[in-house]
Amino acid sequence: MEENPVLIVGAGPTGLALALFLKHQGVDVRIIDKDEGPGEASRAMVVQARTLEFYEQLNFAERAIERGTKVGVIDLRKQGKPLASLSLGDLGADLSAFPFALCFPQDHHEQLLIEELARVGVHVERQTVLIDFKEQDDYIDVTLEKNKILESTQTSYLCGCDGASSTVRHVLNIIFPGGTYQERFFVADIVRKDNGMIAADHVNLCMEEASFCAVLPVRQSGTERLIGIVPPHLAQKEQLTFEDIRPSVEKLLGLHVEEMHWFSTYHVHHRVANQFRQGRAFLLGDAAHIHSPAGGQGMNTGIGDAINLAWKLAGVIKKINDPKILDTYETERRAFAMILVKTTDRVFQGV
Repeated sequence: MEENPVLIVGAGPTGLALALFLKHQGVDVRIIDKDEGPGEASRAMVVQARTLEFYEQLNFAERAIERGTKVGVIDLRKQGKPLASLSLGDLGADLSAFPFALCFPQDHHEQLLIEELARVGVHVERQTVLIDFKEQDDYIDVTLEKNKILESTQTSYLCGCDGASSTVRHVLNIIFPGGTYQERFFVADIVRKDNGMIAADHVNLCMEEASFCAVLPVRQSGTERLIGIVPPHLAQKEQLTFEDIRPSVEKLLGLHVEEMHWFSTYHVHHRVANQFRQGRAFLLGDAAHIHSPAGGQGMNTGIGDAINLAWKLAGVIKKINDPKILDTYETERRAFAMILVKTTDRVFQGV
């Protein structure tokens, strides 16, 4: 187990962060991903201050900030008109060196983490699929597949960062209880006409009875992201288009959309795995918990999982920490995930 004591399955932000923080603590890793390349969609958008604080420990927070858009103010609106403003800087100035939210599309975020991994000599093995694994006394037998060729290997620890449909979780037979919010959500990337009412570096948010909508910067090119709940009178329409929801969005936020580049609808699930650890195998990120996008917590929580586990695994592998410390990963991170799901449940029960 000396060459690659940790095998990481999944190269999204959670898996990449785990690999990076383990390597910086002197632990060799192997990271695989079933896809042929990094994601191209700007799924997760917001990087929170705590995540930037983690990145600062490895001296690359500024590189993230340079590529994203700093948001220091959340403007609340009602029927398109300003209601109140919340300054993140005022709230966080004494708490963090990064008193703002960073809008940083997930595809750009993953690319940055890939670059940081390359600096320390780690590269993602693409189109490599986890087929099966079985734990032995002090290691795990693993079967992988690449280009239709099977590979048998061994690892001391296996980390499942492979998303909501996690193979690691399925092999471990860990149940993933939860449900689906009844609301139907939408997401769109747009360019809006500047009417002077909405600042480009602010998040604008409207929450009213049976409605929720927000607009935030996506890329430095000027594209913005619209997210929200499909209006009740349109919720059952099968072939929903952006033009269907456009009138309500423009009314709620007080904006005019000039271009629409991408539009999709989806349902949000909320689930927390019964276990985050089984023997030498661990679940992190969406493999362990999924929930509403409210507050931009999903990706940040997964990265938090990675940081929590990285130093504990590194200490055990280097024989600095008692292996019992690994038990605290599930205790701490599952409790956090449960609180997060309950909080976002309450948010959407009130909409």
